[in-house]
Amino acid sequence: MSAILGRKIGITTAIGTDGNSFPVSVVKAGPCKVLECKTKEKHGYDAIVLGFEEVEGSKIKSKALLGLFKKLGASCYRVVREFRSTEATVGSETNVQSFNIGDIVKVEGVSKGHGWTSVIKKWNFATGRESHGGNCQRKMGSSGMHTWPAHVIKGKKMSGRWGSENITLRSVEVVGLVPEEGLLLLKGPLPGGKGGLIKIETLQAATQKAA
Repeated sequence: MSAILGRKIGITTAIGTDGNSFPVSVVKAGPCKVLECKTKEKHGYDAIVLGFEEVEGSKIKSKALLGLFKKLGASCYRVVREFRSTEATVGSETNVQSFNIGDIVKVEGVSKGHGWTSVIKKWNFATGRESHGGNCQRKMGSSGMHTWPAHVIKGKKMSGRWGSENITLRSVEVVGLVPEEGLLLLKGPLPGGKGGLIKIETLQAATQKAA
């Protein structure tokens, strides 16, 4: 299995063999350095730790991260993430060439944040009438109950924070590679905006895909 970190660049379109167009997300992936390999005997689980976007130590504000890099004797990286069920050797690098066209991957990212929104934007509630006499265009309406049970039911759709959530997509297909520029082309939209961090991990190799 292969794993890599990257930044979302944007989204474009491609033409399939059937002549139909489909969305393609472009990710600037890697190179990533394998900083540590965790084992079940020592840590309780198997995993590798990848470092992405090497920077100077003065730009790292977290003392915990600085201590980790010092302990491992490695360079400093802006992003450090774990990948389980993936094997690699310490010091090796991963890049887009670790993937093949047709691979099925799992993608993790953070969705766009929209701030505090009303029920109309967040839950697609209908607005009130705007004709004569209407005074409830964008209000939520009643949320309470009668004398009994005299409280708002748990799970009621109300206004609140929308977005900035961890999103995991499975069965995302690799449709293209640009090794010289470190670009990975994935079928369909991905969570997050431009420049958002994306975790990519192989679920199924191209040669193992079912017909």
